Amino acid sequence: MLRKLFLISLIWAVLILIVCAIPGNSLPQSRLFSIPNFDKIIHALLYFPLAFMLGAEFHLSARTWLKLTGPILTMAIITVYGGAIEILQDKLFVNRSADLEDVLFDVIGGLAGLTVFYLFFRPLFTRMSRRK
Repeated sequence: MLRKLFLISLIWAVLILIVCAIPGNSLPQSRLFSIPNFDKIIHALLYFPLAFMLGAEFHLSARTWLKLTGPILTMAIITVYGGAIEILQDKLFVNRSADLEDVLFDVIGGLAGLTVFYLFFRPLFTRMSRRK
């Protein structure tokens, strides 16, 4: 199960990169985007599942140090990845700009994903991993 989670996490991270690389003038025009700070909600929603899956991966690891440091490692990955994408948006991607608040909402989404995993799903994942 751990390899599947890793692959899903990797695919999701690539999806986040692709969504964030869409040129600014190619973004869909919708009334939703006129909602104040709607893009911040999108950032939090993109990083929620990534943090959930990374938290599960680290929790199910056979290595004790990964289990113990999993939440910290997850949040470090979320923060660095979100920050790197913002730098790419500023320096490389077309019609995009960096926004420190986007990284903040990446972290908020990551914290929410980890919280949901540890509070509600950790026992389920633990039981599923023991059945093998």
